[in-house]
Amino acid sequence: MRAILLFSFLLHQAHDIRGIEETCLDCGSPCLSAVQSAVPVCIAAGFEYTEALIGCVTKVLSLLGPCKDCLRSLVCCVTDSCSFCSCDCNHLLRFEAPVYSPAVQQHSWLFNGECHFAFIGSPDCEDCDGKHAYKSVNCSKEVYLHYHDYILDGRWVITEGLDDDDTNAVLRNRGDGLDDEECPEKETFKWEYRSPQTPAAGWSEGAEVKLVPFQTVADISVKANLIAKKGNVQIGF
Repeated sequence: MRAILLFSFLLHQAHDIRGIEETCLDCGSPCLSAVQSAVPVCIAAGFEYTEALIGCVTKVLSLLGPCKDCLRSLVCCVTDSCSFCSCDCNHLLRFEAPVYSPAVQQHSWLFNGECHFAFIGSPDCEDCDGKHAYKSVNCSKEVYLHYHDYILDGRWVITEGLDDDDTNAVLRNRGDGLDDEECPEKETFKWEYRSPQTPAAGWSEGAEVKLVPFQTVADISVKANLIAKKGNVQIGF
């Protein structure tokens, strides 16, 4: 019995380490945007990346009733803090590439700086195989970044529907078939894109295309410093 309990505990721990748990859009994108704005305010007020930061954000957004049930998960989504969140993978991601990249020229909407992807869990979709999925936020097109599993291999794709494979995908990453299923930003293989004007021409490698965190701790610090310079950052409890 002890061996079984120990195995169950280790299995649970391994699951926690490998993936992320907090979804980012359960209360809608307006709540996510509100927390993205509130976190730098709290950092400017002197709060650190601890449980107290969640309390600060809750106080700042106390009038936003629809968001109250999601604030903890949203703070995790925005900060990816290992102090109180699962942080093996990033919750918010964006694509970046130089302006001269053909991928940017073909899909400029995807690289506009504000367009990003928020973790939505592991939804029940065709051939997703229980892997992570992300939904677009502040993009001119509503799309999903998700893992599509084939019999022999799988790939990350950006499509309009969660059940779609790379037949109609905007970007894809075929990966190495080993550890790429958990965190798309850790994939070392190159992303590929397809021209919307001539999709029949096939896929082209976007050597400069990278999937990166939408907002890092350094980015939050820059915003917090700007807020602090304006002065009068007071949050009463």
